Amino acid sequence: MLIYRFPGQEIIQKTGCFQLLESEIKEGFIVSNFDGSQKYIFSENQTDSEIKILAKEIQSVSKADYLFQGTKLVAAIRHLGIQKTVLSRVLIQEFDTSKTLDLFHLLEQNYPKAFVYCFSDENLGTWLGASPEILLQQFGNSGFTIALASTKKPEDNSDWNEKEILEQAFVSEFIGEQLHSIGIQNIEKEGPYDHFAGPVKHLRTDFSFSLDGVSIHQIISSLHPTPAVSGLPQNLSLDLIKSLEKHNRELYAGFIGLAASDKASFFVNLRCCQVTKGKINLYVGGGYTKDSNPEMEWQETENKSRTILNLVEKL
Repeated sequence: MLIYRFPGQEIIQKTGCFQLLESEIKEGFIVSNFDGSQKYIFSENQTDSEIKILAKEIQSVSKADYLFQGTKLVAAIRHLGIQKTVLSRVLIQEFDTSKTLDLFHLLEQNYPKAFVYCFSDENLGTWLGASPEILLQQFGNSGFTIALASTKKPEDNSDWNEKEILEQAFVSEFIGEQLHSIGIQNIEKEGPYDHFAGPVKHLRTDFSFSLDGVSIHQIISSLHPTPAVSGLPQNLSLDLIKSLEKHNRELYAGFIGLAASDKASFFVNLRCCQVTKGKINLYVGGGYTKDSNPEMEWQETENKSRTILNLVEKL
């Protein structure tokens, strides 16, 4: 079962299941795991229409553990000269799983500018999300992506501090360099500027460009996972994430969306949750630099969790 809505479009609902995609990204609805090593494509059929709730245990992260990991991460960043790394956690609450589709409709109604989805699959489980972060949009020969990073509450009118500006700049520089590396030259940038996403706001820079024969598979492979969800340098940050995080990110911060013959729309799978037996498991992360305060990063993850929790509390 799959139901989704792109910003400004109608809700689409289909029955079917996901299958492992062993080729390059092709036409269809696709979701990947965090590092993009596994991609799944939705296959329509008339039988798989039910919500499937898996009975699985997911590793939650306490505040004490997150602060301990964050302190170690800041020390590693300073010692190794890393620019940025993202440390995530899982927040788990009891949940009436019969209200899963009700939660999707609340997400759809409350976040009109986000990509909102819910799917249920016997292997991948049941996931929902309301992502504000575009990974790639294609319209014919035109491409579009964004650099989205740094987080505040929307009512905070103070200036972005140096750490926040630098964190977002790392993502912007990475995207520009990666696009150039695969042969895309005529890139137009706009930003950074404030981007409001429900209970938080971010710094955002837009990138518009011509594809010039470059495939969406090449672009996604070069961009994902961006420093907004992994870090910079990318490989070293991924190694740090694997060494510090005790949970499996699974589909969190992977990419999700739809490809067609002459257009595509993919988002980073953020502000998302996995529904398991009697529980809702929210995945949230904070961007660390050498100047990060783990307590403040913890609060950032708390703020991000409200995207979904504010609506869970209404059910």
